[in-house]
Formats: sequence, C-alpha cells, structure tokens
Amino acid sequence: MPAPEEDRDLLEHYVEASAPFLARHPQLLAPSEMLDQTAQFAYHPLVQQLGCYVLDDADTSDHYLLATRSPLAGCVLFLSHDGDTRAVFDSATSFLVALQQAQASDQEVSDLHPALSPLAQDQDALGACIHRLLDDQEWNEVVVALIPSLNLEDKDLLHRLVADDDFFLGEAVAMAIEKRPDQALLTMAQLAAAHAHPQVARAGKLAVQRIHQLV
Repeated sequence: MPAPEEDRDLLEHYVEASAPFLARHPQLLAPSEMLDQTAQFAYHPLVQQLGCYVLDDADTSDHYLLATRSPLAGCVLFLSHDGDTRAVFDSATSFLVALQQAQASDQEVSDLHPALSPLAQDQDALGACIHRLLDDQEWNEVVVALIPSLNLEDKDLLHRLVADDDFFLGEAVAMAIEKRPDQALLTMAQLAAAHAHPQVARAGKLAVQRIHQLV
C-alpha cells in the first residue's frame, strides 16, 4: 500500500481484518477506496496530525478514522459534523466488532459508541502532543478531539486548557471531568464554572455538580 512506512503495519492489519466485512457492510471502503477518500481529506487537521485514514463512507458527513500515529495510534476516531469528534474504539478490531453488532441489532455503529473514550496508553505522549499543538496555535480542533482521551491527572495541562482564550478547550475539559468525576478534580471544575464564557461556565457547573454527587 502506498502509505508511509510508520503507518503501514496498522493499515495492513486493518485491511486484513476488514476484508471479510466488506461484502456485508457496503459503507466500509476497500483499500484503494480508503486511500482515495483519505487523499480527499488530506486537508483535515486530524489526518495531518494523527495520520488518520478514512474507513467508511455512509453518504453522511460523519466518518470513522483509523489513527496511525502517536498518541492515539491504532484507535478509531469518529469524525462528527456536529463537533463531537473523539476516539471511540481502542482498536480496529473493536470497531469491526461494533460494526457487526450494529448490523445484527439493526442499529447504527454510533449507537454503540462507549460513553467514555478509550484513554491513550501513553499519557505522557498525549500531554506532550497537546502542549505542542497549543504552542502552534493552529490545531485546537485536534486538541478538542484529544481531550476525551486524557486521564485528567496532569493538572498543569488542564489549567492551561481551561485558561486558554479558546473557550472550546475549557468546555471540553469540563465535559471530560463531568464524564470522569473525581474529588481531585473539584478545583479544576470550579475554575471552569467561574469562567467568563457561559459555555465553559455551564459545563463547569455540571462537572462540579457531578463531583458533589460522589459524596
């Protein structure tokens, strides 16, 4: 396959694993179609930063993407037109299993998305990647998609995100805290709740409320 060397192993694994599914799931792209579709998405920040490849085309503006580079190498992300783009499966195998389950139960694969994104296996690499993207000041769309894969233990990083001028970053942190509430995150949730932007403040208040419910 005409792909960068560092991407090739993951791509070849996916192509081999998905081959039996192609006839039964017409939305899945054959290898040549996958490369063609990915070329059309070469402009997209996720494709550029995570080496993502487009796996499907269901005649919608939503797509599943296989990430081939750190910090989410091997994960499958859901590229959503409504903005809720995140990692949803920890591997291509998990994605294909969900595809099969969705067909058997007459559902959409999106109905089977886990509530929580898989955490990045290398949190240090994820944190370093987010810091680099923030420094570049051009990739906040990617950062928002990466935040759900944080384990929320790096308080300095969380503070930087909440304090950023881009309110989408603070909102994403608050939403992540609400989904993974912990008493250790109360101060960060309160910081978001006191944010000047109403979207961040609203999400922060929900996160604070969720943490108080743990008691």
